Amino acid sequence: MQNNRRLGLFMIITGATLWGLSGPVIQWFFQHTTISSIGFLVIRLLLAGAFILCFLLTKKQKIFRIWRHPRHLLQLIIFSILGMLGAQYAFIETVHISNAVTATLFQFLGPVLITIYVAIQLKKLPSTMQVLAIVSALIGTYFIITNGSTHSVVLSRETILYGLLTAIGFSFYTLHPASLIKHWGTTLIIGWGMLIGGIALFIYNRSFEWKQFSQTLTLSTFSMLIFIIVIGTLSFLLYIGSLKYLSATETSILSSIEPLVATIVSITWLKESFGVYQLLGAVCIVIAVIFLTMPEKEAKTSFTTERQM
Repeated sequence: MQNNRRLGLFMIITGATLWGLSGPVIQWFFQHTTISSIGFLVIRLLLAGAFILCFLLTKKQKIFRIWRHPRHLLQLIIFSILGMLGAQYAFIETVHISNAVTATLFQFLGPVLITIYVAIQLKKLPSTMQVLAIVSALIGTYFIITNGSTHSVVLSRETILYGLLTAIGFSFYTLHPASLIKHWGTTLIIGWGMLIGGIALFIYNRSFEWKQFSQTLTLSTFSMLIFIIVIGTLSFLLYIGSLKYLSATETSILSSIEPLVATIVSITWLKESFGVYQLLGAVCIVIAVIFLTMPEKEAKTSFTTERQM
């Protein structure tokens, strides 16, 4: 059990780090191309989903068996469109119209929604460590984005809308696929989720043209596109896979290192400014992660109860 928990912690921390890295990379990509967020996401989902499913085929796995189970297939389609596509589109659109760190901030509202949902479901208040971690991470994220002043954040209504949808999508794709993953495995669900989501978005965006898309890419932007697809796919696999070993609440709160990574990369690579309060925010997020990795009896009991449910 302890080894499984360590594996889960490694998976979520690695996945969150990769996802935090992907935000600034996506921001750079949009700054150096004229590709729309929808066109970008169509390519990302289709290529990533197809790659995962082809990989499973090479491993002799029967990837189409889930299509013979109507109930599971319906769950998969819902997850693909509302969870996978919904969360990624909202996140990428937020990056496109604002920046990577702002998008990450809104995404981190997801753990708050998840914690509230789990508490209501279990009819039990969050543990002391969970509350401390949530408060610390939220304060840290606030400082990172605002540098201690709400006047330094100027968000349009469109940014707020897509940001809130990011949080809701994040919560949904964390909670909804749990039963599917237990039955079919992480890789299969993520693969189909990406492919179905990509197909749905391609049908919706009928004006998308592959030739025009390819003509707008240079060697550097094409390399970045491949990099984004790879780290984005790995982050989803690791994040969703960690749910096998950790509770949804624990996993979602540990993802608080995403804004820390996004901020550091944005500062060092995209040359964004970083103030004293933002540094304090980074420290708060690290403290939040430490809270959840500390072997406190109360936290362990709470998380064990959630897994048994």
